[in-house]
Amino acid sequence: MQTYYNEPMILITDLRNATTKFTKSIVTLGNFDGLHLGHQELLKMVMKRARETGALSLVVTFRPHPLKILAPEKCPPLISIYEEKIQLFEKLGIDVLVKIPFTLDFSAMSPEDFVTDILCNTLGAKEIFVGYNYRFGKGREGNVQTLKKLGERLGFIVREVEQVSLNGEVISSTKIRDLLSDGEVEHASRLLGRPYAITGIVVKGDGRGKILGFPTANIAPKHEIIPPDGVYAVRLSVREKYYDGIANIGLRPTFNKQSHTIEVHVFDFNEDIYGEEISLFFFGKIRKEKKFKNADDLIRQIRSDIETAKKILAGHQDMRALSYIR
Repeated sequence: MQTYYNEPMILITDLRNATTKFTKSIVTLGNFDGLHLGHQELLKMVMKRARETGALSLVVTFRPHPLKILAPEKCPPLISIYEEKIQLFEKLGIDVLVKIPFTLDFSAMSPEDFVTDILCNTLGAKEIFVGYNYRFGKGREGNVQTLKKLGERLGFIVREVEQVSLNGEVISSTKIRDLLSDGEVEHASRLLGRPYAITGIVVKGDGRGKILGFPTANIAPKHEIIPPDGVYAVRLSVREKYYDGIANIGLRPTFNKQSHTIEVHVFDFNEDIYGEEISLFFFGKIRKEKKFKNADDLIRQIRSDIETAKKILAGHQDMRALSYIR
């Protein structure tokens, strides 16, 4: 029986250098931006069939996003960064993740060649799970019907999956991007199945927070989607530990600053973390950023924000949600 269940995930970033021979796999394909609840349901179907048939659960995705190569002006800001997406797939229990480098040459591959050479001959696909509107190959000429016809000839089964809904709301990466852009971090988190997070490096700020009595860590983010300006209840992951705090995103108008910053005041924390990579999880928006008459008014507001953040975060004490496990 060919199975890697409960073994470390195999990551393949270049099929030309792959050393493992795949003869029996249950495959799904897509960009999986955000790996939201809809994606997770699809992956559960793939993993279930893999266990039932003694096959590998295998995901095929692409780096970079195809639109970044074919039409950069049309490519949306992405929810997930590369390293995060790998971690998500592994936490969910996928056996094999294939990250195909997306190039102009690759985009010219016909649907038939892609299915025959890569999915069947290289990856050993016996069943392929795809969304109802899946398109692939040169000029997006291939669709679900194309896959089914090729499956009849090449000996694999195609399983078409409808979009997943939560309480009547269709879950999609586009919907989540819109919610995050509007500051609806709690709503977005429900569709993601985990709090939205950004990863970044802690950089030097101007020390204004320390002067006010609320020292902050300034973050240079790697993620493309940053919630809009305002104050948020957050949880910080640093050195494999979690700390509660509040984040201010914006221009700090009280002090007439022009540079856009992400500043985090971490409760009960006084360690030096400059230059370190951290993750910041968003649990709720407290208020919009505003200009105060003076520093004293701002200090009073920050104290109120901290109390509000503590109330929000008190209802989210389960650390498992921050490990991307549903």
